[in-house]
Amino acid sequence: MKIDILERGYNAKPKLKDLIEKKLEKFEKYLGKDASCKVVLSARKDVSYKMEVSIQSKGLFVRSEVESDNMYANIDTCLSKIERQIVKHQDKLSQFKKVNLIDAADLLFFDELPTFKKPKITKRKSYELYPMSEQEAIEQLDLVDHDFYVFLNEATQKVCVVYHRADGDYGLIETNL
Repeated sequence: MKIDILERGYNAKPKLKDLIEKKLEKFEKYLGKDASCKVVLSARKDVSYKMEVSIQSKGLFVRSEVESDNMYANIDTCLSKIERQIVKHQDKLSQFKKVNLIDAADLLFFDELPTFKKPKITKRKSYELYPMSEQEAIEQLDLVDHDFYVFLNEATQKVCVVYHRADGDYGLIETNL
């Protein structure tokens, strides 16, 4: 597995980098040698540390983001989330192939295989898309008090999504056909 560790405002010691690489290499048995992993380590002014782990393999993309006051604690928390996502993905594959792909003895952070409830759609909504500017969409987002708002961008004639970001700003997703 190819592992890239990026530092943003945080100076990681070689011991920490080695520990991260050692723990991430254990996922290679699930994902294969062609998988690539990107780890971003950053520090905040309020003395908290953030770790983002993104792993990409054939047909699989998993990501975890954790923030706490201890970077070493972030490793286990972040990687347990990653393992849960991988196990969930493998569980879905095993339903189609009727083969158990993961043995409980291989798990790093769980004592037994977790069970997952199949997600279902419990509510449906439909509404008309009206052409509007990005600024109007932000105003609508604030009015409906949701995390995101779908609209038709009058400038590009594309369906877009405007959303609240954790830093207090807004993000825009533009769709392509």
